[in-house]
Amino acid sequence: MKTKIAAVTLSILLFAGGLGLFVPQRAQAADPIKVILNGQLLQLEESNAYKSGSAIMIPLRETAEVLKYQTTYKGSTGQVQLTRVKETVDFKLSGDEVILNGKDKVSFQERIEVRQKRIYVPLSFFNAIGLIAAYDDNSGQAEIYAPEVAAGAVTGLLAAGKYQELQERYLSSTAAQQAFLPAIQQSWEAVAVSSGNYFGIKTTDSRRADGVMTIQSVLLFSKSEAILTLTVDTKGKITGLTLAPLAANEAATLPVK
Repeated sequence: MKTKIAAVTLSILLFAGGLGLFVPQRAQAADPIKVILNGQLLQLEESNAYKSGSAIMIPLRETAEVLKYQTTYKGSTGQVQLTRVKETVDFKLSGDEVILNGKDKVSFQERIEVRQKRIYVPLSFFNAIGLIAAYDDNSGQAEIYAPEVAAGAVTGLLAAGKYQELQERYLSSTAAQQAFLPAIQQSWEAVAVSSGNYFGIKTTDSRRADGVMTIQSVLLFSKSEAILTLTVDTKGKITGLTLAPLAANEAATLPVK
């Protein structure tokens, strides 16, 4: 199953200027769970996110509105539909799967809950509909972001030469990944030499298989284009990075250890 993500039109160094997406915000253990949606704190009042067993439950209506979905609920059947542009997500309150665009079925973990007439979905629901979602126990923070936002943030850090920040935000803190930073830097700089100044992301597509999200973006440079491929695990961490000039036959393949 391949989830098409809407094209991102020339983000012209939006993230290269140092826009701080996904900056950790520390929370005390007793504090409510914070929800970061595409880099911004989701304002929740009467419908705070909460833990149900091991599941992190997120209020559907508020989250869907920020993601530009329209929500339709049929109380007689328990059927819910989310729609935006040409995209539809159908599911039942009693179920554990979504139907994307009327054809692709994707399962999610845990169960949907209803509290005080509000629908709460587990964090894994957002992975099922093609987003990247993860929870950090240390910060008490859930993050949900679209693949094109993740790609934009990563390429912005690369273009700005902020390799250490890339490590801290998106890679795990293993010694192997830390040592891999020079290879990432060399790969980006090699592409930049042949392709010119980086302008932004032209398009982004994504797909999920076996719990791994693959994000492929076409990057626009002043002289040519390049392909950036990221693989992201269920915790929202980058596990692979491949960068190659679009016209080149050989790719600079960077599997993150």
